[in-house]
Amino acid sequence: MDWEVILKGLGLLIFGALFVWFGIDGWRHRREERINLIEAAILKAGKEDETLPFNRWDRTMAYVQPVLMLIFGPLMILFGVAILSLLGE
Repeated sequence: MDWEVILKGLGLLIFGALFVWFGIDGWRHRREERINLIEAAILKAGKEDETLPFNRWDRTMAYVQPVLMLIFGPLMILFGVAILSLLGE
């Protein structure tokens, strides 16, 4: 029982740290036009060189996703620390 709680607390700490890292990296590179791996694979299979132009949704999500990661990352870290500190009682 204690090991499950410890693993959940450590999992929250690790995923929270990843969220913060990806949030900082995403905010730093938010103005760059990037494509994801799926779109790159589709373009490679179709032998096309040009990607689709970014629309308003893509530009908006380039700002929203890092902000959400920077909000939920520290919350996950806080919950992970809280879970692990409650085990000591």
